[in-house]
Amino acid sequence: MNDFNLRRRVVREARSWIGTPYVHQASVKMQGADCLGLVRGVWRKCIGDEPQKTPEYTPDWGEVSQDETMMTAAQKWFLPISRQEALAGDIILFRWRKTTIVKHVGILTSPLRQTPHFIHAYEKSGVVETTLGSHWKSRIVACFRFPSLNSSGS
Repeated sequence: MNDFNLRRRVVREARSWIGTPYVHQASVKMQGADCLGLVRGVWRKCIGDEPQKTPEYTPDWGEVSQDETMMTAAQKWFLPISRQEALAGDIILFRWRKTTIVKHVGILTSPLRQTPHFIHAYEKSGVVETTLGSHWKSRIVACFRFPSLNSSGS
């Protein structure tokens, strides 16, 4: 399967999670997921078995720990890319504030360089597709590509 088809598959799978309620630490389509659980579910469907067991984490883990757990895992299992390279099917990581650790992740459904949209699981909304407006763009700290999606195709 070429890069374009894999990208489409990632976006299609992420969209199939829309409507899944927000459940902390869950990763079951239409039953419950948090932002990490969404990415884990898409990984399982499009790439294969998860590469590592996800450690348990509390809802306030970013406030009580300064460990960059999510960023470290992304750097280990995904391919880093620049914002200019970010396309549909890539993941984006966010910090709520400049002084806090990465605590949110989403999947782009259109290139970041255009008027982007992304899918993420949000505490009060569940899994949704949202415009990546200035509020969200200002919080992006890193972009990554699924390991099988390593070419610069569209």
